[in-house]
Amino acid sequence: MDVIILVVSIVIVLITVQKGLCRGIDNLALALNWSPKTRGQVTGFATSIPEFAALISTALNGVWAAGLWNIASSNIINVVLLITAVCWYRQYRDLWNKHFIDEMLFAGMAVAFPLLLMYFSMDQSPYTVPILLFFYLVYRLSDRVFNRAHTEPDVEGEDAGSAKLGLLYIIGSIAIICVAGNFLGTSAEAIVNKMEIPVIFVGWLLGFVTSLPELTTFFKVYSAAKKKGALGGTDDTQEVLDNLTGSNMSNVGIIYPIALLIFLFVT
Repeated sequence: MDVIILVVSIVIVLITVQKGLCRGIDNLALALNWSPKTRGQVTGFATSIPEFAALISTALNGVWAAGLWNIASSNIINVVLLITAVCWYRQYRDLWNKHFIDEMLFAGMAVAFPLLLMYFSMDQSPYTVPILLFFYLVYRLSDRVFNRAHTEPDVEGEDAGSAKLGLLYIIGSIAIICVAGNFLGTSAEAIVNKMEIPVIFVGWLLGFVTSLPELTTFFKVYSAAKKKGALGGTDDTQEVLDNLTGSNMSNVGIIYPIALLIFLFVT
């Protein structure tokens, strides 16, 4: 029964992210004329909501290791998924663009951080919280300095979005995800403690499933660019790279420290 609850909770979270949260972001992006960079960063944060729900709920239920491996594996899988999308649409040259060095650097560092924390047994240290928050602040400041994003007008003929509708989608989606995330955490605890399944396996399973939104958004961006005949420019890769970096850095710099504080308080 716990496995069924876990699977159903994951499916609900994924569907809500894709059909609700991302749709809300699309409406806001069109209504507010967001640049590809801004859109990618916000989408990256949004696609980290499943990890947020999973890690917070597992922290509240005292199953920290499963949630930690969720974050670590998710960041690794996100990088693999981006490379897969780039190879599928043959956009290899974009990855050698010097303007994308900082995005790739921070995305890679976000992969290394959780693994290093576990290696040095600092994954549950209270000192880790300010370190990760500072790391995220450095990322944001660096992005502002080296990538001064500009707002571009909507593409001619593209449907205009609704800011109000976008906000409704986002608020409603977050509420649903929070409820489903609670069930996800309790079922993960039961699977680890009652069924004695290794936490690393549960963590990687959660990491794989919660990375599916990134998979769909990466391919969605390139597919849309191909339909418009814009494939080969840099806007599409700019958006997916900022999606990747925004997601990985949100996992490490925001979600991880918040969940760790909750876990330390609960235990």
